[in-house]
Amino acid sequence: MPYRNQYHYPKIILVNPFKIVLIKRAGADRVVSPYYTGGVRIANSILIPSVVDFIEYATKTGNLELQLEEVQLSKGSKFNEMTLENIGIGRDPGIIIVAIKRLDGTMGFNPNSTSIVNVGDTLVALGETSKLKELEQLAAVS
Repeated sequence: MPYRNQYHYPKIILVNPFKIVLIKRAGADRVVSPYYTGGVRIANSILIPSVVDFIEYATKTGNLELQLEEVQLSKGSKFNEMTLENIGIGRDPGIIIVAIKRLDGTMGFNPNSTSIVNVGDTLVALGETSKLKELEQLAAVS
C-alpha cells in the first residue's frame, strides 16, 4: 500500500478525558484520550469478545492475510460515478466494502451493490492484502 492515511491531522492531541470538550472548542480536529479508548476496549472485550478478536485479527500489522484499508478515489479515477456492482466488488471474493466515507465526511456503512462512488469518496475495505492492492490500482487515475 503506498500510504495508509491520505490526510494529515496536525491537530491530534492526547489529553486527559476531562479536557476533551475544551480542546475541541479550542479548534482541535481530533482528540484522542487513551483513558477513554482503553476503557471502551476493556468493556468491549468483556461484552463482545469475538468482535474484538476479529477486529484485532483484521487490523494487526503482523497479519498478512487480512487487512482493513482505505482506498480513496482520486480525481480522474475510472470508478467515478460507478456502482459497487459495476466496479466488480461483491462478485470478487476477497474484498468486502465495509463503508464509504463521502467527501462531505458522512459515512455509509454496509453499502449495497447499487451504492454509487464518486471522486473524493474513500472506500473502507476489508480483504486479502493482494486483493486490496489490486483495488487500489484499479481505483487509481485512469
